[in-house]
Amino acid sequence: MASRTQETKFKRELRKKNAGKENKRARRRGTTPAFPVHTEAADKNAPNQAKKSS
Repeated sequence: MASRTQETKFKRELRKKNAGKENKRARRRGTTPAFPVHTEAADKNAPNQAKKSS
């Protein structure tokens, strides 16, 4: 049977490992870089890019 000290150390290690797991995973994987959604060129082309219904 493990001593109380060993149990405590193990639990602390687990807590530290699991803290912020989603954020750590997201940072490792990387995210989509920021890019401008509405630019002048995109706004000018918007009517041309719209689907034409028959």
